[in-house]
Amino acid sequence: MIIKNKMMNKYLKTLFASLLLSIFAGDALFAGNENADNELPRFAVISDIHFGSTGGDGAVVNVTRALKHLLAKKPLDAIFVAGDLTNNGKPEQYDQLLSVFNDKTIVPETLPVYYLMGNHDNYTGADAAIFFGNKLQQPLNQFLTIKGYPFITLSQNGTGNNDYSAATRSFLEEKMAEAAAKYPGKPIFVFMHIPPLNTCYGSWTHEGWGGDAFSSILNKYPQAIVFSGHSHFPLGDPRSIHQNLFTAVNDGSVTYSEVEPKLLSEGIHPEGYKNITEGVIVNLLANGNVEMERWDTNRDEEITPRWIVEAPHDGSRFTYKNRNGLPAPVFAPKAEVNVTKINAADSSCVVVFPQASDNDVVHHYLVEILDKDKILAENRTFSRFYLNSATPSSLRVKFSGLPPKRKLTARVTALDSYKNASVPVKSKKFQVK
Repeated sequence: MIIKNKMMNKYLKTLFASLLLSIFAGDALFAGNENADNELPRFAVISDIHFGSTGGDGAVVNVTRALKHLLAKKPLDAIFVAGDLTNNGKPEQYDQLLSVFNDKTIVPETLPVYYLMGNHDNYTGADAAIFFGNKLQQPLNQFLTIKGYPFITLSQNGTGNNDYSAATRSFLEEKMAEAAAKYPGKPIFVFMHIPPLNTCYGSWTHEGWGGDAFSSILNKYPQAIVFSGHSHFPLGDPRSIHQNLFTAVNDGSVTYSEVEPKLLSEGIHPEGYKNITEGVIVNLLANGNVEMERWDTNRDEEITPRWIVEAPHDGSRFTYKNRNGLPAPVFAPKAEVNVTKINAADSSCVVVFPQASDNDVVHHYLVEILDKDKILAENRTFSRFYLNSATPSSLRVKFSGLPPKRKLTARVTALDSYKNASVPVKSKKFQVK
């Protein structure tokens, strides 16, 4: 009985503290780093920082480098971290996070950072929200005003894609209505970990990362600009911004990258995925437009072009709606496919080919081995566009188990993010002898 009373007291204290925080967060005014050169907001969005993870260079190195690169640009008014703050939701992982974000040589003391919970932050079960609140001293959901613009953050309360509480859904419904009334004609910035289902890259049903907890609310507000992470899908893909009934943005990851399942022969983690870290900087412009800078925070390179969400924010200027990605990719006029390292021992060869070009990005290549018109083998290989300046100019694919003494041909087709296919290029005939 004593144990139960202690647990109840701990629960009541935490609940009381959360209620107080929620009350103050209900309509919080921004009181942080005022950018004197610009009366309009400028902020950064990152997610999936996964403190406690040891993948790649590790969270401490990845996040420190990302923050230093983002903060080396023009001054920011805020940083939003859209979930998966930790790898397992443990208190010591929050301590690791705070060792970076509380370091004044990395994040200025006057620059506010707003956090929200993702699925990984809920891995500790019933104590997850307590650890979050105790360590970060922020409410689960927040409604903020920064330089006259509304911002809403939403936390998960479970590990599933639709695990948002009824209280969080009510909070969003109430604050969206309030923001629309208080700030007519302005965008409403919303931050959540799970991307709204069937919107931006990573959210589609077949990709497996989207959730439908808030669609019925967000669909009523064309002025909503929703930032999310979760998928770790790369920012360089043009589908990372989507417009239909509102604007949805995939903000990448600061841990590692991933691509859609069941598409590439090499799986969801192509070569180089461990060292992909990304983030977004958002600028409000004097003409009412919202400009988004995409950054490779590993190499400190901007991914172009910048995205522009155009005013008025009523759905009439959705320039990222119903895109088809055309024209298709093209190979250079003298592009050659070469077959090398033909090996009789395992009936193998290596196909080498140059990268094609596209108006956005070439997503992947279909590489086939043909016996006349019959396809004997095929491989779908990623273009590595997420390496930006380090993207290789040519790619190599190995095939094994080919039939001997047949006149074979290698054929390569480039496909963009919308699966528009180039005119293929072919090799000269070759044999495995």
